[in-house]
Amino acid sequence: MRAALLIGAAFLLAGCSQERPVRQFGSAFLDCSQGFDALAAEIKRTPAIIAEEYDRGTSAYRDDRASALYLITRPDHPAHPAIFVRHVALSSEGASIVSGGCGFGDLKALDTELKAYSAFDRMLNAEYVCHLCSSDRLLSPSAIDRYPPPPIQPQPSE
Repeated sequence: MRAALLIGAAFLLAGCSQERPVRQFGSAFLDCSQGFDALAAEIKRTPAIIAEEYDRGTSAYRDDRASALYLITRPDHPAHPAIFVRHVALSSEGASIVSGGCGFGDLKALDTELKAYSAFDRMLNAEYVCHLCSSDRLLSPSAIDRYPPPPIQPQPSE
């Protein structure tokens, strides 16, 4: 009887101690399987991180070497616990802002936050003019009005 009670209690405790659902989103910049606390600690101890810690909302950790910004939610944030990563992605077509991260809390609040980040990313990426993406990339610089061809120099006669 005692063994059955102990086994039942163990199953009950195991069911109660399960973590909340995890959602990885955007670029695979973080290993979400580590959990919120381990990821936050890893980001905070990264050398050369510039921290802007706040009492409310999110704290920001900037890594200039990786062109990345980590936003770690605080307990009063609706999507807490969550970590957002925003970084500059360079390609042959130019640069763009890419968001990603891990959500461990309220998935509805996380979706609301992700929509806001996505809209902001689209706005930032639209403001960046990509020369390689436009049809102007096929023009010679001398064909554009701001770069007139050099004048033809008369050749001395022999």
